Amino acid sequence: MVLALRQPAAAADSSRGPAARAGASAADDAQDDVDSGLGESTLQAVLQNCYNVFRLLHGQVQSYVKEHSLHKLFDLLEDFIPAFLETIDASDLGIFHTLDGFHYGPVERSTCVSIHCFLGKLQEQFPMIRHAALLYNAHLIYTSVPLRDMKVLYSYLVSFNGAVSNQKLNRTPFGRIPTAASHLGGGSSSFGRAFLLAEEEDFLFGVSRRPSSGAGSGPSSLFVPAVYLAEGGAGQLVALTYRGVMLVLVFEESAQLDARVLEAVRTTCTRSTGDGLSLADLHPLIAPQYAQVMEHEDEYRFAYYNHTNHALRLSNQPGRARSLLGGIRSASAGPRLGERGLLCPLHATLSDSRLRCREVSWKSADRGWICAKRWREREFYLLLDGAGTTLSRCQEECARFASIHFSNIFMM
Repeated sequence: MVLALRQPAAAADSSRGPAARAGASAADDAQDDVDSGLGESTLQAVLQNCYNVFRLLHGQVQSYVKEHSLHKLFDLLEDFIPAFLETIDASDLGIFHTLDGFHYGPVERSTCVSIHCFLGKLQEQFPMIRHAALLYNAHLIYTSVPLRDMKVLYSYLVSFNGAVSNQKLNRTPFGRIPTAASHLGGGSSSFGRAFLLAEEEDFLFGVSRRPSSGAGSGPSSLFVPAVYLAEGGAGQLVALTYRGVMLVLVFEESAQLDARVLEAVRTTCTRSTGDGLSLADLHPLIAPQYAQVMEHEDEYRFAYYNHTNHALRLSNQPGRARSLLGGIRSASAGPRLGERGLLCPLHATLSDSRLRCREVSWKSADRGWICAKRWREREFYLLLDGAGTTLSRCQEECARFASIHFSNIFMM
């Protein structure tokens, strides 16, 4: 697959000829990426995400051609590719395309156990459910989906350039009408197609809620797109939202789903049971535990990523503003818009096995320091404001930040 994007060209460096550039070190290449604002790894991440989402929704290309035909593939790509490209802003490519991970929801261990029991009970009642995951405010709390598959599913459902939202697929440039043509073999892609979430309790994928009488009444509309998990196999995707909770279910590929079955799932999930094993009973536990941590204001601006579990954590700062996907979020959560591209070459430097570099500090004349540090599978980026900050002060702040946030994690 080849992806071409129009990007403002970086100013040519007339002081360095082809020979000098050919012999440049990896550190020089990283500086070139800083100057151009865009690294090769970032573009590769965009292309990889394009394929991952296509594979999630339509399966492997060879399998699709074998089952349908090359002509059908052409029709599918002519619908999918333009829709996908509309979601890419070439002027705003940055670290969150490379570090595409989960925003985890902070809840207590006993609550996680209750969620596990709730999902187990749900699968006992509806054996056609193969996998399940639960999110709150688009933050992942629990999943039985293989991590590799869940990462792609999470990216598609709620995540976009560092921001997350349960209503991502209702927002531009993603939201598209779920038509009958978007079903398997219909010539159109299910990419970006979902029911409009008008209430806190509704199906994003599943069955639409229609008025029972009066104008506009009619039979319920069913939209359950096929998904092809790399490790979990083919299935059918259903997503239900309830007071900020999103319940993601993958049904067996052969399951006979209709409005009656899905309404039964909705009723089972949302009515109080008395044993604490329903969304109605779990929500009062999840909401305050989540708020207690997520409403805390951090002293520093930072971004943290754990490669083991793909955990992505951004700092919370004072001030409230609309996020990229709508909803309220801290105005300066993590890197600012103009700083996201600057983190990419620092990430590439830390990841370069030739350099064996564990810490990088970078500063331009008109801004403060960006400190990047990595040890084994963890890395963080500390953003310090103030153009007059010295290197020694920068290192002191970096050490203080690490002692506050990673006192229980050994980082060299």
